[in-house]
Amino acid sequence: MTESRKPLPHVPPFVERKTQPPRRNGVDTRGMLSVVTMLVSLGALTVSMLGAAKLVVDVFDDGLASSLGGILVKVVVLGLAFFFGWGIGLVSIRGFGNLVYPMVIKLYAWTCLAAVGFLYIKVIQKLYMQAYDGLHFWAYLVMLLGGLFVLICLHLLVEGHDLRPFAIPLLIISVLQLFVIVYRYVFTADANGWKLFGDFAIFFVMISLSALMLMHIGILSPLRDWINEIFSENEISNYNGNGVR
Repeated sequence: MTESRKPLPHVPPFVERKTQPPRRNGVDTRGMLSVVTMLVSLGALTVSMLGAAKLVVDVFDDGLASSLGGILVKVVVLGLAFFFGWGIGLVSIRGFGNLVYPMVIKLYAWTCLAAVGFLYIKVIQKLYMQAYDGLHFWAYLVMLLGGLFVLICLHLLVEGHDLRPFAIPLLIISVLQLFVIVYRYVFTADANGWKLFGDFAIFFVMISLSALMLMHIGILSPLRDWINEIFSENEISNYNGNGVR
């Protein structure tokens, strides 16, 4: 005999509920802070770099003869404005993950390199004319080092930025200076031999810094690692505290 099978109970099909994405109330605070810090940093960096250009023009127009104390005050003010903009820019790029500002910083870095190259050529011209004193020579050297310092600071803002292409124009100008030195002290009769020390000092400083930039031996790596460590620890603390970056 066969047993009669009871019909299986009717089971309704599974109904998939449509999940709606969570609504965001308010504004994106992280994005807003990223934009605001970028604008603040960009304004401070622009003002400081324009002020530095004005200061360089004043030095070449014999502005050192008027007031050396006034020049030092201007340097301090410009340095404060630059470091303020640099610090805010670091927070915008590394802290808030701004993806637009690194492209702007790269453009500013190339602009700074062009300014340093023009300044270097102008200094070579002044050295060739030999119409300068000790104070102006040190002013020329400090201005060149200051321009390279600004370039390195901009380089540190962008993560993974390569500084080697920036060394090539400086090396070319250094070779140009070497040609000028040879022509000045070999093919002209009115050259002051004591001024040769100034020419060689500028040449060796610029060629050495350019070579270090080109070799890429990691001199700036400890500073870059320190910056990365600061912001990586900040990201971990934000994740543990809020659950999101």
